[in-house]
Order: sequence, then structure tokens, then C-alpha cells
Amino acid sequence: GIRKLADYVHSKGLKLGIYSDVGNKTCAGFPGSYNHYDLDAQTFASWGVDLLKFDGCNSGTLDLLAEGYRRMSLALNKTGRSIVYSCEWPFYLRPVQQPNYTEIKQYCNHWRNFFDVYDSWSSIKSILDWTALHQDSIVKIAGPGGWNDPDMASIFVFLSQLVIGNFGLSWDQAVTQMAMWAIMAAPLFMSNDLRHISPEAKWLLQNKEVIAINQDPLGKQGYQITKDKNFELWERPLSGQAYAVAVLNQQEIGGPRNFTFSLTFLGNGLACNPACSVQQVLPASRDWGVYSWVSSLSVEVNPTGTVLLKV
Repeated sequence: GIRKLADYVHSKGLKLGIYSDVGNKTCAGFPGSYNHYDLDAQTFASWGVDLLKFDGCNSGTLDLLAEGYRRMSLALNKTGRSIVYSCEWPFYLRPVQQPNYTEIKQYCNHWRNFFDVYDSWSSIKSILDWTALHQDSIVKIAGPGGWNDPDMASIFVFLSQLVIGNFGLSWDQAVTQMAMWAIMAAPLFMSNDLRHISPEAKWLLQNKEVIAINQDPLGKQGYQITKDKNFELWERPLSGQAYAVAVLNQQEIGGPRNFTFSLTFLGNGLACNPACSVQQVLPASRDWGVYSWVSSLSVEVNPTGTVLLKV
């Protein structure tokens, strides 16, 4: 049974997630958790489950949707087991009303905002575009205990956050996804066949410098600070008065191009005042040295690629 599966997964140093739904039925028509929240939560805990992805199909009204998400949160807490609670609450609210992220964060550990991610550049690009468009409403709520989830996979593959190591992304696009998910303080879930993953994809997914940015204890989500034609400049405040900076080239044709920006753009002008060191993290680790507050940086970025810096 699932308890034996959980023990096997845990023996490999991994965590086990499971899927259910706030309504009578899941999106695929299987039984949901409606009116059985306590029983299901206790069952998941007894199986050794570490994460619950709780979908929002077939929930009836928006009031029942909200009630179900609240009740499952309380039920999980009552089990005494630490189970990450992954909600889809705002995704189902958005077509009708603006989500109350303050309330959602009271109950959920992370919450889905956008459509399923797929193993393609167009999917990754659409997620980044949506996040930048809505950053004024979502960035401020993210922090320890509650995170924006830029994507969530279809029920058939459970969780499919990082599609790095599959077929659909080029190397530059894989670098972009890893860099931008770190900037966005997004939950990191791998979705690939670990038996056949390439050494390059493994290096990227296990890159300690990038993971440290993603899991920085300050817990602030990054945001886009400027967009100039095909280039985007993003920053994320980090602990120790540092910043992660991403330069993304959305151009899909041609060769590498340079993007030049003033360091006064960063941190409302405070990140490099009076001087700062610059370390490149991706696509390869490199020390850029020390720059003054009034300096400019010129960054060469491949099409659909990203250069990730720590300032």
C-alpha cells in the first residue's frame, strides 16, 4: 500500500506527495475529500505523506471552495504530522474575483496562481509574463510559511514545476527556468526521469548557489524592475544586504546580445551604494569584481537565456 511506498521513498532521502480535491470529485472524476477532510487528513498522515496537493475542481460555490480549503488546513494541522499544504485556491478564484492572499496564506503553505506548466519554452515564458503582470498583488504576500506557486502540473504527473532534464527546453531555457524560479522564491519540484537525467541538468538542478538564492532566509520574492524591448531585469532582495539579479533575453532568434544597465537601478539605488561586489551564478560561476555605485554593467545573454548575478 501507500505506507510501504512512503517508506521506500523516504529510504531514498525523498519526500512523498499525494493528490486530492476540495470537492466531491477530483478533476479526473475520482472521489474527492468533500465532507471527509478530517478522515482524509488522518489517513494521509498515517501513510507518511509529506505534501498534499489539494485541487479545486467540483467544489460547487466559491464559499464551499473557501470552506474546504480552510477545513483541510485545520485537519492537516490536527494530525500532528508536518505535511506541506499545496493549494489551488487563488487559481479557481481569479476568473470570478481577486483572491484574498492574506487569508490564503493563513491556511496554505503555497498556492497555485497560473495554468499547468508544460515541457516547452512557450509555457515557461507565459508563466514569467503572467507573474510580471501581476507582481504588484502577489509579491508582497510571499514569505516564510507561504509562497506563490507560479505553476502547478496536471493531475496526471502530480507536480511538474522544474521541467529541466526533460526534452522540451534548450540549455539556455533550462538555465532561465532555474534562475527565474530562484528569483521568484518558487517551490522547487523536479519533474524528470532521474534514471536518465543528463549530467548538465543534474548540475543545474543541484546548483547550491542557485538553491541558496531560492531558499534565502529573508524570504522575499523577486520582481521585474524594468523591461527594455526583449530584455527583462529582475531583482530579489536577499539577507545580508545582498540582491539576486537576473537579466533575461526574451529574443528567440539570432545570437547573444548585450544588455547594459546602471547599478543605481538596483535596490532603489541602495544595493551598490557606495560599492558592491558582483558574482555571476548562472550560466556559470564567475567573479566579476567590485563596482562603484555609479557604474554600469554590460551583460551578454543568449536568446531565451538568463544571466543570474549576486550583488
